[in-house]
Amino acid sequence: MISAPQTIVIVDDDPNVGSAVKRVLSAYGYHTELYASPAECQKAAVTSAAACFVIDVQLGDHCGMDLARRLVAMGIKSPMIHMSAAGTEAIRQEARASGSAAFLDKPFLAQELVGSVERATGRISIS
Repeated sequence: MISAPQTIVIVDDDPNVGSAVKRVLSAYGYHTELYASPAECQKAAVTSAAACFVIDVQLGDHCGMDLARRLVAMGIKSPMIHMSAAGTEAIRQEARASGSAAFLDKPFLAQELVGSVERATGRISIS
């Protein structure tokens, strides 16, 4: 039996980064939902079947860590991966403390992204 593709929610306010992450994950068989703001993500999260969230730490005037905390407060139990172009040790520690499944420093390789998502979702890759 073939199972439906897992849904990965991507939250990044940079359309180029969001689109690139979406293309990579789609190429590996994931269904993706792309949002440019925390508000868009929160609104959609209520009905999303997300297996994992990939969230940028800096979302314009908003913080991706705050979004992750709000999603957890809403009852979302899916793993969350954080990414940042300015990942300081303090930000990485905050991500680990919040239960982040992985932290990706931008720019990252496609395999780093896919490997992090596979580990977070428990998906076994066939390669």
